[in-house]
Parts: sequence; structure tokens; C-alpha cells
Amino acid sequence: MTTLIVVYNSDGCLGRCDARCHNAKHPECNCICGGMNHGKGSEQAAINTRLHGREMIEAWTKDHPDHANITAAFQISLF
Repeated sequence: MTTLIVVYNSDGCLGRCDARCHNAKHPECNCICGGMNHGKGSEQAAINTRLHGREMIEAWTKDHPDHANITAAFQISLF
């Protein structure tokens, strides 16, 4: 099962976005993606997740300009 997003803390897994979400046929979604990938299929869900990751990096860099030259945030394509 393809997992695109997973969130952990010290207690363990808080949530994940996997094939149960992106291949879903039912309307309800309680996934960690907040519905962004629900029922979209694996290929589109991967695209959505990649774009969302880029948006998060851009927002962090904008909000932390003093750290932009110290910590280069980037995303490696896995697909």
C-alpha cells in the first residue's frame, strides 16, 4: 500500500495518507491529507502531495528569511 504522507510524534503514528484514501470510493475522509488526495488515484495524489510539499517549503522560507541562507529547504522527488 502506497503511503504518501505520515505524521509521527513520540507516541507513534498520528495519521497517514495511503491507498485507502487516494483510491477511496466513499465520500468520507478522515485522513491526514485533509481530503486533498481523497479518491484522486495514486498518480494524482502523488502530484498533489509533491505540490503541497513545495508550497510548505516556500511558505517556511518566506516566514524565516534569516534562516534561508543557513538551512536550504528542498524536496527530493521520489517518483
